[in-house]
Amino acid sequence: MLIVFLLTFLLQYASCANILYVAPIASPSLQRWNRALAMGLRNRGHNVTMLSHDAEKGPPIQNFTLILLEGIYDILDSKFVSNEIKEDTAIKTMKALFKHVEFCCEYDFNTTGFKTLQEYPKKFKFDLIIFDSSYGRCFYPLVTRFNNPPAVAVTPYRLPPILSNAFGNHLHTSYTPYYNTEFSTKMTFLERLLNFFYTFVEVMYRKNSFSPKENKLVKDYFGEETPALRDYERNMSLLLANVDFIFDFPMALPPNIIPVGGLHLTPSKPLPKDLQKIMDDSKNGVIYFSLGSFLRSDKLSATQKTNLVEAFKQLPQTVLWKYEGGSIEGLPKNVILRKTLPQNDILGHKNTKLFITHGGILSTQEAMYHAAPVVGIPFRSDQRANIRRMERRKTARLINYNNLTVTHILENVKEVLNNPIYKTNMKLVAKRYRDQPMTALQKGVYWIEYVLRHKNVDHLVLPARDMDGYQTANLDILACLLLLCLSIYIAYLFLPTAINVTYETLRNHIQAK
Repeated sequence: MLIVFLLTFLLQYASCANILYVAPIASPSLQRWNRALAMGLRNRGHNVTMLSHDAEKGPPIQNFTLILLEGIYDILDSKFVSNEIKEDTAIKTMKALFKHVEFCCEYDFNTTGFKTLQEYPKKFKFDLIIFDSSYGRCFYPLVTRFNNPPAVAVTPYRLPPILSNAFGNHLHTSYTPYYNTEFSTKMTFLERLLNFFYTFVEVMYRKNSFSPKENKLVKDYFGEETPALRDYERNMSLLLANVDFIFDFPMALPPNIIPVGGLHLTPSKPLPKDLQKIMDDSKNGVIYFSLGSFLRSDKLSATQKTNLVEAFKQLPQTVLWKYEGGSIEGLPKNVILRKTLPQNDILGHKNTKLFITHGGILSTQEAMYHAAPVVGIPFRSDQRANIRRMERRKTARLINYNNLTVTHILENVKEVLNNPIYKTNMKLVAKRYRDQPMTALQKGVYWIEYVLRHKNVDHLVLPARDMDGYQTANLDILACLLLLCLSIYIAYLFLPTAINVTYETLRNHIQAK
């Protein structure tokens, strides 16, 4: 028995890999998703080095090294107010996002953390590089820097059209809504027209406007001989995307795009003693209120905070409020403020009756996993889209940020609390999501190890990846058929006339002789 154990241990150790995980997205929330995947790989015995903007809390972790891209949150906080409402169009939001990515790339190249990674020995070996490819590609030349190991792309930002297209997926705009819109899978003609426009504008904007800037930036830093970023991207055969057919909607995906929606989700753990007592002693249940890791509820206007407090005062439930500031004047006894709260563990407690949230991707996934009905107060277009989709499924209600009155808050909160349909539907979503042969994290780890075992996984890539869009949509075939039909129709219209004219000409010619 001891021999079997030792052989198993040695076999596992021998198969461990040295992995570089590049997660440059400046978002504490989305970093949780990346970190969950990194920890999943680390727990399998792999050695993971992570490049990230988010520092680790707590003591060092064995087989895990963080290289910090320091200081960007201070810069971002000084550039704009996190709670600023964005009512821009989908196109303006898209352009602003690409501009943000360009700024982050320029900033990251000059950080001490990135220079630390660049100073690794020239022959240092990584067996695999994982890139968070949500929008930026400026770190792709690290593949060359570390002697061309295989690479895998991941995105916690659902499945952006630019990535879906880049990995060979046909963009089904007739029933796959653009992520920054409130469209459903059943769109009107006008909505389908706009959806088609938004989707392909993003794809073309990246290809024709942003890519030249991105390539120039990379060549200025890594050298003129650096290959084009599209070549690096083409050599990545696999993409793990934070989408799930239960949480989101059914979608057609090629074999090399793996849905691992909610891989950060875990069962709830016991709460700290003080919070556990609050949760257990709340006879009427608990309402959990949080605007996520980036937005701050203490930055709400004085009127909005007063209205929230007044509304909460009229509820019998205990309200746990993640509030980043100091105290609030006139706070009722049933409202408890904390600067940090263990969201996952609170949502998983049996006494949690409602989650009031900004509607971020990870927060809504956690709510559905733990079957916690939602009232959403979205600040940005993607958050609004998330809550609208849940509202259609009768698992959430949306409160307009500009209509945060006492009456409106109470109306929506009481509707979700008192109407059992919201809890019932949430339980159904949670039950369906959990009924899978393996967890999303296990699936993600399996496919990364698959790449480690096989190196090149081009056998999973559709030929569509190397074809133009007009070919995959058969537009050239349709154009040819249309031209043929048009030719036949023209012939049908003019052939009798041509025959008559020819006949008359010949007859006149014969008679003239």
